[in-house]
This record gives sequence, structure tokens and C-alpha cells, in this order.
Amino acid sequence: MKNAFLFFISIMLVSSSIAQLTNTRWKTTLRINSDDINSIIDFRKDTVLLYTVADSIMIERMTYTKDDSSFTLLKIDGQSDCNNNPGQYGFAIKGDSLTMTLIKDDCYERYNVIENTVWSRWKDYPGIQVADAILQQYTGVYGVDQAHPITITLENGVLYAEGPNNNLPKSAFIPLTESTFLLRVAGVKMDFIKDANGKMIKIISHEAKDYELTKLK
Repeated sequence: MKNAFLFFISIMLVSSSIAQLTNTRWKTTLRINSDDINSIIDFRKDTVLLYTVADSIMIERMTYTKDDSSFTLLKIDGQSDCNNNPGQYGFAIKGDSLTMTLIKDDCYERYNVIENTVWSRWKDYPGIQVADAILQQYTGVYGVDQAHPITITLENGVLYAEGPNNNLPKSAFIPLTESTFLLRVAGVKMDFIKDANGKMIKIISHEAKDYELTKLK
């Protein structure tokens, strides 16, 4: 009876691990053709989509099969030359983090991009309405230093960020709270911080690690 119970538990754990991957989306930054691309991988029932965070441009569409700790990809269409070359990868999910490791893949264009990558769980944010009077407080120029300024502007009730020296085109924020925003183009949450007197002093950008962007003007 004890052995049967342990077998049942092991089957349940395997099934749970597989279920954790199906119908989930994950975000990371991939190095593609010498560019850093914020990307989402979207595991559906038996297909997986890889597309950009900024504007949902498709990078690759693939079928996949999986077991308790690995999955195998086969290209349907997309930007790589991985036709008819399946790739096998191990995966581990811990909380809201997904790690992929290369097992076997003859397609260099694929494994060079996704091997040993760490992804964070992604979800859509519908955003909330924030009054212009509050948004106006956040406008100005911020930066980690003087050489990499990011300009925050308010136009028609929408907050925008732009930083040419940071490879950041003019991009809209999605308000999550009155002081926390999602910069969709980067898939990054940012908090606007005031001092004890209510003066806007900095932005904290929550990326792989937190960065502080001091208000410059």
C-alpha cells in the first residue's frame, strides 16, 4: 500500500510540473542579431509562440512536446533557419521564474538565443485611470547619470518615456497604481518616488535588478 501511495504521489508531481508550463507566458531579454529584444514565450496546448514585448511581432512559432522536466521544439514558421531541426531543452519552474537549459539542438540560431535563459512570469495589465494632475507630477528628466537621460512627458492623458541614449523610443506607460507604471516596450515596472515633502525625486526601475533614476530636472 505504501509503495502504491508513493507511486501515486510521484505521478501527481509529474503532472503538476507539466501543467505549470501549459498556458503560461514568460518574459526575458534575448540577444537576437546583435540586438537585445524584450521577448515573451507563450506556451499554449501544443504550440509555443515567441514574440516581442513591445509590439507583439512574431519571432518564431513552434510546436512542442513535453514531459516532467524537458520539452522539444520544432519550428512551424519564423525568423530562424531551424526548419526540420528539433531542439530539446530542460526546464525548471520555481515560483514566477522559468529556467531553460540546452539538452540537444542542432540549430545554432535557436540554441544560441535561448539556452541557459531565465524568464519571469508574464501577465497582461489592463491599467487604471490616473488623473492628469497626478501624472503631471511625474514629468521631467531622469537618469542613472547625466549621459543617459530619460524624458517623461504627458500627452492627452498618457505618460510617455523617451531616451535616445538608452535606445528607448518614445513609449507609453500603463498605469498600474497612481505611482507604479508598466513601460510596455521593455516589460518593466517602474515606481515614481517622492520625498517626505512630496517632491518627486526618482524612479525605481524593476529589472533583473533594481535601478534608481534620479530626477535631473
